Amino acid sequence: MRNKLDNAKKLAIITFFSNFYFYNHIGTLYQQTRGLNLLQVSSIWSIIVGTIFLAEVPTGVIADKIGRKWSVVIALFLQALGEYLYFFAKDYVTFVFIAILAGIGYAFLSGANEALVYDSLPEEGRETNMKKSMGLIGSAYQLAFFAAPIFGGLIVSQLVLEKFLTAIFLTAISVTIALLISLTLKEPQDAYQHSGESPFTIFREGLIEIKNSKRLQWLIAIAVLTSTFSNALISLYQPYFADASVPTFWIGASLSLGGLLAFILQRYAYRIEQKLGKLGFLIISVWPGIMYILLAIVSLPALLVPIFILAYASMELRNPLLSSYKNEQVRSKNRATVLSLFNMFAMLYVALMGLVFGKIADTSIPIAFTCIGALIVLFAMILRTDKVAIQGEQSGTG
Repeated sequence: MRNKLDNAKKLAIITFFSNFYFYNHIGTLYQQTRGLNLLQVSSIWSIIVGTIFLAEVPTGVIADKIGRKWSVVIALFLQALGEYLYFFAKDYVTFVFIAILAGIGYAFLSGANEALVYDSLPEEGRETNMKKSMGLIGSAYQLAFFAAPIFGGLIVSQLVLEKFLTAIFLTAISVTIALLISLTLKEPQDAYQHSGESPFTIFREGLIEIKNSKRLQWLIAIAVLTSTFSNALISLYQPYFADASVPTFWIGASLSLGGLLAFILQRYAYRIEQKLGKLGFLIISVWPGIMYILLAIVSLPALLVPIFILAYASMELRNPLLSSYKNEQVRSKNRATVLSLFNMFAMLYVALMGLVFGKIADTSIPIAFTCIGALIVLFAMILRTDKVAIQGEQSGTG
């Protein structure tokens, strides 16, 4: 029985509990009651992402020094601490401090979790199994987003402080459960030994690997420039729906249903790509952009809800596939560092553009949606994402 749950399955359970946010569907509305405008709300996420950018490589190096398991444990400890502090947050400065703490936690998790899964898989069939494993973890994330708004809606039946605090405290308990489960993860000792190299050497070798791999550089460009800004969608749809007179029930229910559809799609993302053929990754890449544009031009509540559901379901659909493609190209034993460098570039782009979109949203949310959607579609076409899944293509050297 003890071997029934491998690292991938444990990480799926951990992902579920660490993302079971009872207050997520009204987070922006709550922050607005604390006096924050949409630029400040967007800046909180940008601060998180900016912190991830700064901490990404150092935490990746630490992961390759102390092991991926303990990096995951540290990440969840910081996340849980942040949620308990969030319980006492009352002003923008406090939210900023918690955002910095969250960013460091995200950085510890980024790269380390993928490296832990990848190195835990047998070499035979590793590419396909990585897609399946990351699809399982991604679907657990979406399942949490499906269930949390339902329970959160029951808890936050009224937009009053007492209800908000109850939801926040229960979220902290859920993250604590994830932290405890993370202690049972196993380091794949047969596939990986903690690096005896200096942190600077680990960092330099990671840069060299990316520099010498044209395919890795291309995948970085795709990951960065076709970022879906899913947090912007979650933050902005709440006031957008309120302004469009969407019934309050559907503000939470639409996120829940979007999470359910995303759960199903991510679980079988690799099959969707196989069915769609060589254009599969391109279609999956442009889908979020098209949904953003539709949200911007549609104002009828009866249409906004299904469009949002389809939009949210598409936000992370490419991630299991992209994870497999980039891990396949990494040859270094210090995998977490290379993956952290990979993620670092995306974090910088999302942080900077998040502020831009937040400023635009203060003037017009539909214009912000249009800008996001247009960028996604444009870069997906320019970067020829239809060629990502071509089998047998080797990474270039230069």
